[in-house]
Amino acid sequence: MSLSSSQFASDNAVSIATFPTRSQLETPDQIRRFELLRLAFFVLRLRKLEQTHEATEGTTKEYQFRCSLLRHTIFQQVITLTRLDARQQAMQLIDTCRK
Repeated sequence: MSLSSSQFASDNAVSIATFPTRSQLETPDQIRRFELLRLAFFVLRLRKLEQTHEATEGTTKEYQFRCSLLRHTIFQQVITLTRLDARQQAMQLIDTCRK
């Protein structure tokens, strides 16, 4: 799945080339892109966990715990991105990654 789907037109696409070569993020745009990348990682990780669990029947406490942690982390990322004026992008990314 690519982040450059139809919902993420050219100016919203995130690529490695847009990140700074130094270790610090300097502009609000760099921070937004980094936080969107983190969000994508967590959403995809939750999706993989759910798909793996579907293949193995039953519900375990560890699975529920891991899902709960990931959902909480995703929620916190959305709050962070809302503060960075990127809520719509965050919601589009979640929708795209969940498909």
